[in-house]
Amino acid sequence: MAPRRLIAVTAALTPLACAPSASRAPPTVSPSLTGAELGSSAGDEAVMRITTARCERELACNKIGVGRAYEDQPTCLESVGALMDEAVGSSACPAGPDDVAVAACLLEIQRTPCGGELERATNLPACSRSALCGG
Repeated sequence: MAPRRLIAVTAALTPLACAPSASRAPPTVSPSLTGAELGSSAGDEAVMRITTARCERELACNKIGVGRAYEDQPTCLESVGALMDEAVGSSACPAGPDDVAVAACLLEIQRTPCGGELERATNLPACSRSALCGG
């Protein structure tokens, strides 16, 4: 954002931020708003959860850093996320993965000993397309 626009936005929001709390109405929440309306799906959520778990495991196993399997956490998330999206994303698994199967996959990721590679979707049977999508 350009500096002038940032100042304009800040100036516009300052009265709201400084107003007494009694004069501000609480935000309204639409009870019918779900992830589906926001463009997400159960498959996208599963991909995100599995990707995050895999990269957290890689970090715990000291595989993230300069000269390691992944340069940094964002690189891990991008690489593993692409693999998982290909394996169980909405195009590969249109009905979305089974919640119980996702839980089993997450458990298998946690139990995987350091030394094994998690970045390939095929390395963990519970995280395969057939296990998560039912075939």
